[in-house]
Amino acid sequence: MVEFKALYFASARDAAQDKPSETLQIADEQPATLASAVECIKATYPEMKPVLESAMIALNERYCNKDDMANIEIKDMDTVAIIPPVSGG
Repeated sequence: MVEFKALYFASARDAAQDKPSETLQIADEQPATLASAVECIKATYPEMKPVLESAMIALNERYCNKDDMANIEIKDMDTVAIIPPVSGG
């Protein structure tokens, strides 16, 4: 089992019931990957699915290519950030 810290920004925070962060667990998957962490977040918050389609994903403050997430291993207490697109004026 791997525990990771999930950080939610903007619409991701809304989808996570206004939680800015929390610790989640990935059970029974070795090695745990960034893709499995994202699946864990989707399972916890089904309304997060449309947010994740356009969001950037960062692991330990480094942006990750979504195509590589299945190959990026995560370790206990790594930080996964969900960062939706930002607009402003």
